[in-house]
Amino acid sequence: MKALVYLGPRDLKYMEVETPEPKADEVLIKVKAVSICGSDLTGYKGESAMRVPPLIMGHEFSGEIAKLGENVKGLKVGDRVIVETNLYCGYCADCKAGFSNVCDNRKIIGTTMKAGSYNGAMADFVVVPAEKIMLLPDNVSFNAAALTEPLAISLRATKHAGDLKGKIVAVYGAGPIGLLTMQCAKFFGAERIIAIDIMEDRLEMAKKCGATEVINSKDDVMGFTRKITDGVGVDVVFDAVGAEETVNGGVEIVRNGGKVVWIGLGAAKVNFDYKHAVCKEITFYCSYMYTTEMREGLEMIKTGKMNVEQIITGIYPMSEGPRIFEELASRKSKDIKVILYND
Repeated sequence: MKALVYLGPRDLKYMEVETPEPKADEVLIKVKAVSICGSDLTGYKGESAMRVPPLIMGHEFSGEIAKLGENVKGLKVGDRVIVETNLYCGYCADCKAGFSNVCDNRKIIGTTMKAGSYNGAMADFVVVPAEKIMLLPDNVSFNAAALTEPLAISLRATKHAGDLKGKIVAVYGAGPIGLLTMQCAKFFGAERIIAIDIMEDRLEMAKKCGATEVINSKDDVMGFTRKITDGVGVDVVFDAVGAEETVNGGVEIVRNGGKVVWIGLGAAKVNFDYKHAVCKEITFYCSYMYTTEMREGLEMIKTGKMNVEQIITGIYPMSEGPRIFEELASRKSKDIKVILYND
């Protein structure tokens, strides 16, 4: 089969590799659509310990079952599916406490974890555990299905904020996670959603995803939000960037006693205005990956409550992967969310 193989920093090749065979309790999936995640780009640039070469990346994907391993029941060749790519152990203290998203024993398809690497879906085929399969409803396209995983991340983050009915929220970052967070905030009843980003085309996309106001982060964000909230500050800030400017910006624009939800992983360390945050009695939440939210997100897509396809700006054959990755990593592309498909 052909696959995009990550061989080192900015070294991605579309090449022939051995087609994997499903073992007992596994299935072989013919990949139909795989989305490029921001973490894939970080790995491509050699900036992530979660991408150790050689590796086939790709953890946001959909496809059809091509072959069943022994003992697999309830599935058949040709089934349209997505996969819960977080392969947690289920028996550690974190898993038992409901935190399978941070299980130390887990593998994640398309990444490298403490437990080892697991080749992903930027290929003709990928092998996955049968128990992680979710069947696709007929009305959900392969492209939309590939975005169930990032939707799950945004959905979990939004749930951390609690009741959003009638609230004013701000979202730093109008990339895929930020845009899907805006959709979730709208779904949960936020009255006003302020999108903050440095790129105007992304702010335009934010309007389609539920933002009632947008502002370029180069402008006076503090003054803008204070005017909207009569000087009080926003109720909730979602930070889908994770840079020093956005982390401290969230402290500035949230109201006293408000909430800040950190989702983005832009920087490993930041200088943080700790005293200011304490004096405002801000509640901070950290949100990572998902637990049950993939199934919830798929149901939302199925019923039309979430329009994830609207954030897809580029659809390219897998063979063009090396070029697409380099353009995205070098910021030469204006694409927001990219889908790769097999020729």
